Amino acid sequence: MPALREHFRSADLGEAEAYITRSYGSVDLEAQDLVFEESSVGDDRFGLRNLNIRGGYSAACDLDAVIVVHSDARYEWEIDGERGDAATPVLFQPGSTLACRLQDTRVRVVALPIDALTDLARTVYNDDTVTVRFDGTRAADPTLLRAWQSASAMAFAAGDALDNDLARASLFRSIAVSTLEAFPLIGDRADRVETVAQQQRAYRAAVAFFEQNASLPITVDDAAAAAGVGSAALHRAFRAHSVAGRTPMDHLTAVRLDAARAEMIRTAIGSVEDLGKIALRWGFTAAALRQHHLAAYGTTPEDLLGV
Repeated sequence: MPALREHFRSADLGEAEAYITRSYGSVDLEAQDLVFEESSVGDDRFGLRNLNIRGGYSAACDLDAVIVVHSDARYEWEIDGERGDAATPVLFQPGSTLACRLQDTRVRVVALPIDALTDLARTVYNDDTVTVRFDGTRAADPTLLRAWQSASAMAFAAGDALDNDLARASLFRSIAVSTLEAFPLIGDRADRVETVAQQQRAYRAAVAFFEQNASLPITVDDAAAAAGVGSAALHRAFRAHSVAGRTPMDHLTAVRLDAARAEMIRTAIGSVEDLGKIALRWGFTAAALRQHHLAAYGTTPEDLLGV
């Protein structure tokens, strides 16, 4: 499905308040001579929002998602007794009332629904008990903040690429993981870092196993054993680290398909029967090879080879 895009602009206080409530959570807005404009894009996992504020307003908002705000010193905020501006990115989360005051400024907001962020955190950290709660509003260190800013800049510059489901999923993962890493979560960071490293090792070991043994009658369970993890843990590792969004079986199929295609191209093919033999060598029926080849390359083997 395409990304959800919206553009809102109004100088009417009531309209602006209704829009902010729908987009961010319950809000009490006070303003004079305000023109509120926002362009947003995203899906049910994340939102990217560009605000252009002419005039000024004050608001008290009960958020319904985690948001990371980047603006300038003209975005002033207060939450739980802490105050600051948004000249460097700042994170706010549901559970406390955010008071903010804006005057003639532009703002970028990354919005991450808590359910989507929690689901990703449990996959990345391989822990179904993880509860996403951030320990403060500021990034943990400058290096992690720069990584978040790079992921954010890439997402905001994506443009029409966000209409592609795969591109959008990749950008969501990049910016959500950057948020989980850059802004300190409550809990033991050292344990989480080691869990991510373990998943990365399992993913790489399984990918290497698939590529080295694709011609053999191997299974996903065999790859899991080679990586030293259970099958469920291997599926989690692929969910967390496969850029293409592949499951382990998807990856094995893709490796075999690439190998079958390479063999077809370098072999003298004289008949459909020859194609069938190649298909069987790589674990496909002739019909399955045709289906996968068409989905991956946009053409059938017969069309490719003129058989």
